Amino acid sequence: MNRLFLIPSINIFDVHDSVVRDWLEKLDESAIYQYLEQPFKLERYFPESARHALISVEKVHKELLALLDIIEPQAIFLDISIDLSEIENKYNKRLISPREFWEEYYETVSSDMIEPARTLYRIYITQIIEKNTRLIESKDRLPLNLIFYGVDARSREEIIPVYEEVFEKDGAFLLQAARAVNEIINFREKPKHLWYSSQKMRQMAISYEETRKFYDEFLSRLRRLLEFKARDYFVKNLKNKAGEFVAAYEKFLDHKIKENEIIFSNIVEGLTILTSQSGNASIVILCDPVNYAALSDFFGMNNKTVFPGISLENINIDPLIHEMKPFLQKNRIMQSNYDIALNILEREKPGKYATSDAVLDAVLIPHHNA
Repeated sequence: MNRLFLIPSINIFDVHDSVVRDWLEKLDESAIYQYLEQPFKLERYFPESARHALISVEKVHKELLALLDIIEPQAIFLDISIDLSEIENKYNKRLISPREFWEEYYETVSSDMIEPARTLYRIYITQIIEKNTRLIESKDRLPLNLIFYGVDARSREEIIPVYEEVFEKDGAFLLQAARAVNEIINFREKPKHLWYSSQKMRQMAISYEETRKFYDEFLSRLRRLLEFKARDYFVKNLKNKAGEFVAAYEKFLDHKIKENEIIFSNIVEGLTILTSQSGNASIVILCDPVNYAALSDFFGMNNKTVFPGISLENINIDPLIHEMKPFLQKNRIMQSNYDIALNILEREKPGKYATSDAVLDAVLIPHHNA
């Protein structure tokens, strides 16, 4: 019987990649050449909020490696586009080492950059590769089978403008709502360390927000005000922004549901291959937190029928979730804002959005001990 573990993850490479790309985007060519003369410890030049994100993702990575050491997986699913399956095949045929695997991967994802930014990017990312090799090695340094299950580039490109729009509309709605609440009651808390990268940069958006106290206070006050005499005031002031946000958010969820179907299909295909082999006693699927609820539901319902010979196992991921919270905050805010916007519009949530496909925040899912 093969044991299957589902673990949400924030990839340390993706965060460093997003941070350095955002930083490079703001530099002119002469500044890049100056940094090339002293290319080490570039982190000290990054914005403070981005540096916070890098410190936090180190903690996430540590917790993730601790889980992998407990599970000792013989196969790992990575949310990497199936378009890059050539790298996957090279690794599984032992034609490249774990380090060479990540080197080829980052060479591929940096192909859209031009010199001299790409040279500086390479120097910076090289130091991250050593940390990432442990994702595809056991603690005994034995290589593992890899399966890529991410959506193809064309499907990913379709969701980029949709994601960017919902991010923008959510921000506009939240800002207007906060201003309206603040006119009546001043906030005690203020937002701290907000940072995010655009999905346009590399089809990977990373957000990091230390805003929980601020947002919880705002949410509590707004909900109370909507229940009492101030409701008409807030509906009048927020109705237009709420409508724009709901339209963008539901369009985003429609794309997410389609994307999940592709992901499910790719994972089923990969598991079919693995179960036909021997020596894959433990299998780990590392997934984006926004897909964790849908994947949990999918495997919970289909484990015994679709995947004979595979047992879905639980493991305590609470420490991992705790460290990931700043990276999940934007998803939590956006999901809560959807409910508020529907309240303002006096609309019921459509049934297709009241499913696990529409859950963006892994923190909302109960976690169990192994």
